[in-house]
Amino acid sequence: MITCPNCKHQNADTLKFCENCGFKLTKSCPNCGQPVSPNAKFCGNCGFVLGQPQEDPQLARLKRLVPKEFAERLLKSRGGQAERERRIVTILFCDVKGSTALGEERDPEEIMEIMNGAFDILIEPVYRYEGTLARLMGDAILAFFGAPIAHEDDPVRAVLAGLAIQEKMPEYAAQLKKTRGVTGFGVRVGINTGLVVVGEVGSDLRVEYTAMGDAINLASRLETSAAPGTIVISENTARLVRHAIDLESLGGLELKGKAEAVQAYRVLGRKATPESARGIQGLASPMVGRERELDTLKARMNELFDGRGQIISIIGEAGLGKSRLLAELKH
Repeated sequence: MITCPNCKHQNADTLKFCENCGFKLTKSCPNCGQPVSPNAKFCGNCGFVLGQPQEDPQLARLKRLVPKEFAERLLKSRGGQAERERRIVTILFCDVKGSTALGEERDPEEIMEIMNGAFDILIEPVYRYEGTLARLMGDAILAFFGAPIAHEDDPVRAVLAGLAIQEKMPEYAAQLKKTRGVTGFGVRVGINTGLVVVGEVGSDLRVEYTAMGDAINLASRLETSAAPGTIVISENTARLVRHAIDLESLGGLELKGKAEAVQAYRVLGRKATPESARGIQGLASPMVGRERELDTLKARMNELFDGRGQIISIIGEAGLGKSRLLAELKH
């Protein structure tokens, strides 16, 4: 198809004039812009394959950042998500410090190049830990962990994604300072866990999968309160990740729109030795009533040590003790 440069009408490759407005048509290579003949299969200037569907560059970049297996699961999960539902979701807000100053000093095209490089760093960890990129907002991202695909450890995944972002950003900031003279480039991350309503919202012109609720607002306020290069999380998230993540209490923060101070924590890093995510810290109880299953697993492990590998499936309703059985086996 040839797009008319005058009225943007899509015309057949064989036409020389636009059938909508009569404008003379000239087909050009989408890669280098060189004029090409209507029946050409390859560009004579750059060798680009002509006639194949062209993908939006921004979409192509996102696909490159999403692990293939997770992308397939994500697409399947979104197949019937038009209905709204209430979910406990961990929300990650992340924005770039000093982007407003960049806009005052530099050409918009250069700013776009700088932000595209930053988005590669912001987005990749979200998909690596199987979160969902909900929105790109100029110099910020909004991501969900727990919708539409949920995991038992979504809060931990969100914090690990935030840590991965903060680990890689200094390298990119140093590169920008060296090549473009940009100083003070950094990001802030805010994370909160809470009840939201998720689903597709919008009109016929634009529909997106998003979440609504006060939990979103709190995550945004926490991100605003964070210093560049740090991650601030809520009390709700802290309770769910403290077994695996080292935290520093910030006490009660006075946040805009909140009548009372909000307890918040700064993320310091992963624990060298993660604790159990279940039970009460410092207390332990013996496992009861699973001797036969545990003996079976031990026997299979002994066979593994003798060189005979197997696949074992542990199946049961929620709360019956599958995770506890595996924990006893590891112990």
